[in-house]
Amino acid sequence: MRKLATIAVALVPLATACTPNNAGNLEGEEGDLTHELASRDDSNSKLTDSCGEVEISEAGKAISRLPYLQQTTPTSTHLMWAGPGMRDAKVVVTTPDGELYETAEAKFEGRGDTEKNDRLIAGLGDLEPDTTYCYEIQDAGGEPLIGRIGFKTAPKEDAAARFIVLGDSGDGTADQEALAEQLSTVPFDLMLHVGDIAYPAGGFAEFQANFFDYYDNILMHHPFFPVPGNHEYRTKDAIPYRALFDLPNNERWYSFDWGVVHFVGLDTEQMGETQTRWLAADLAKNEKKWTVAFLHKPAFSSGFHGSDGGVREDFVPLFEKYGVDIVLQGHDHHYERTKPQNGITYFVTGGGGAGTYPVEPSDFTAVAQEVVEFLYVTADDNELAVHTIDATGKEFDQLVLKK
Repeated sequence: MRKLATIAVALVPLATACTPNNAGNLEGEEGDLTHELASRDDSNSKLTDSCGEVEISEAGKAISRLPYLQQTTPTSTHLMWAGPGMRDAKVVVTTPDGELYETAEAKFEGRGDTEKNDRLIAGLGDLEPDTTYCYEIQDAGGEPLIGRIGFKTAPKEDAAARFIVLGDSGDGTADQEALAEQLSTVPFDLMLHVGDIAYPAGGFAEFQANFFDYYDNILMHHPFFPVPGNHEYRTKDAIPYRALFDLPNNERWYSFDWGVVHFVGLDTEQMGETQTRWLAADLAKNEKKWTVAFLHKPAFSSGFHGSDGGVREDFVPLFEKYGVDIVLQGHDHHYERTKPQNGITYFVTGGGGAGTYPVEPSDFTAVAQEVVEFLYVTADDNELAVHTIDATGKEFDQLVLKK
């Protein structure tokens, strides 16, 4: 078997009304650094220590989209991948010491990039919370295709949460590659994306080249929770986005819990009464210590696109009524942290790699910079901390909330 190799990525130009700067605004200027810096550790190291380095067999080279985790909970997860001739494949789950735990058959989800490229999914259940397992994809005869791959279930409801956030990433640029190299330098458990995942139009091939091929070594170990951006909807009804991700509710807007945090993912391309009613009902029944909303078009932004009136009108009153703590947004290709707006801090984290735009601070702005960056967030029963890290790996801004 061979060791997993980095896959080359094709460059795809960004289609937009404003030409982005791809010149490499990789380093941020110091904002608020009055708090303790984020801890640093390879996010995959403990998982590979438990399950070994990922290897692909000769037969496994047919896998065209490496496995990725969806809908991970304390007791279950879904595993997706793609490739030809794999409808009889199965997923074998073991403990780190090699004891067989579970076997799940692959289910055909549909066609993908080509007529021969099947999309597959396997559901894993009856798992223990906050526990490391190893999975391997095998063919019908039990021969390994890829594995063993370590992953960890979500923790119990009162546990801490650690996650990374990025947006507006998938344009196949040097900026995207530079930031991708920094994502695994913090010890996170799950990954959020605030939209515009695959430029220019969110097609199947664009998702492969500009998303999966960049982050495969993260996605096979850690669950991924996205929301769509306007570029995903440039392909009719965001069909590839909805086919490639297995998300709760209607795969456009949804919520989930992870430890002490309640997450609400919203679709700003589908504004209207149906989503607003759902959001009000979801937030009304939420009892978590912290509430995090993530969406694409921003309620507050000082960038090229600016603040979105529909988001302000439909969502912001509900955020305020039900005590949302932070709102994570994209669309504008810069970093921005607002001053508290009626008790809520809004972030624009659109510096995920698809170029950057100039930004001029507004009266609601605490920090605004044209820079490639991502957010690393930790939350426990007492504190939620947001650490902003640039594409050189330097932390340059922070927010700490306490309850």
